[in-house]
Amino acid sequence: MKVLKFKILLILVILSARLQAQTTLNKESNSLTEEINSYLISAVEANKFNGVALIAKDGKVIFHKAYGWRNVETRSYNDTLTVFPILSITKSFTAMVILKLQEQKKLAVSDKLNKYLPDFPNEDKITIANLITHTSGIHNFTDDIGEEDSALVNHPVTKQFMLDFISKKPFDYPPGEGFGYNNSGFYLAGLVIEKVTGKSYEQNVRELIFEPLDMKHSGFDFNNLDEGIKAKGYQFLTAKQKKTYTYLDSTVSYSAGSIYSTTTDMYKWTEAIAKKQLLSSASWKYAFKRKADDYGFGFRINNFFGKSYIKHSGGYPGFVSEFIYYPKDKVTIILLKNSGDYGEDVWPVTMGLSNIVFGMPYDLWKMRVEIKLPDNILRQKEGKYAAGKISITFIMKDSQLYEILPNGMELPLFAESENSFYLQNFNTSLQFIKNSSGTIEKVIIHEHGKDIEAIKVQ
Repeated sequence: MKVLKFKILLILVILSARLQAQTTLNKESNSLTEEINSYLISAVEANKFNGVALIAKDGKVIFHKAYGWRNVETRSYNDTLTVFPILSITKSFTAMVILKLQEQKKLAVSDKLNKYLPDFPNEDKITIANLITHTSGIHNFTDDIGEEDSALVNHPVTKQFMLDFISKKPFDYPPGEGFGYNNSGFYLAGLVIEKVTGKSYEQNVRELIFEPLDMKHSGFDFNNLDEGIKAKGYQFLTAKQKKTYTYLDSTVSYSAGSIYSTTTDMYKWTEAIAKKQLLSSASWKYAFKRKADDYGFGFRINNFFGKSYIKHSGGYPGFVSEFIYYPKDKVTIILLKNSGDYGEDVWPVTMGLSNIVFGMPYDLWKMRVEIKLPDNILRQKEGKYAAGKISITFIMKDSQLYEILPNGMELPLFAESENSFYLQNFNTSLQFIKNSSGTIEKVIIHEHGKDIEAIKVQ
């Protein structure tokens, strides 16, 4: 009976996504907003989105709408005022505070850690810049937090406890000689901020960012917010499965991920980035220059189909967040979501929205149903395939077909039929084609509204 009730509630959510008047639309671009809305409804129906979306162009909000459940148990829907954790987007705020303090001559990003945390290992080799650019080599403490620790991290801890926990771990590589996404570095950056200002990290962010930008609905202690204004996090939220997941305590995530906000407040933040407010032009230029991998100083700097962007994302079971700003096109996309599992992000949805705004091909999401295939059928798809200069490899192991990316990453493929497969988190489908003798001769990969044909060469 409970499962039936939840399925009925989920249907109501999908209907509400079509009918609720929660949209801020630009009347001059109805066709665009209708496309965006249809796309997001397809994402809701395919269990890829449950939250709030805001899209702006040329300094004007052209789309702002909420989808799905804020709290299933209380039968309340998300709205455009719902509060979400922004998770690792917090890192961009921490980086901005560091640059602001540098402008105030209170520190320098070239300072060694021994100036502020003299007892930390390798403190004479680690700079503040290393902390912010993920190049410190310090072990990432969240790598040691799994689902089995979820109840432990929901309670307050002291900064000394966290400092001891981080400092006792061996380094992943020598400081400055590698890149590895690192929450520990940002945690230490928060301690540096407190050391040089004599104020809490939270007070620094409020005074230097929230108050100047009038971000009245942003703060830090998400777990203790009033239940009536915040989203409830769901590790799984489908017709078949519903599981809540409590966000980790703000004392654990701290300067690496403790901020909560709304889409409206986050738009004020991205407008500050677009207009280069709060910091000098020299500081912004430094922040937006790649330091390691695609990371600048608290931001990811890259491009999507040739469109340069500035972005950051965040993820933890129950919540996913992302903002992206395309400076040359003056386009902002903000997504805050209150469902998702370990390793999930909302970038696949962002890609589709980007394509819509830029007038490029895209696909609506589809609800897909996996079937299990025997090993001999999967093994037929193994091998190397070529599409011009692009090489694609498929292997089977443990009764699962995988696509091997050029960087060595293995993406599991899920079967819809004997020769049709899809990626779990991306809006990508693959069709293996046989020749007249029944042997696989090529694969057609469909994504972003286009087909790529790869011929089997080995």
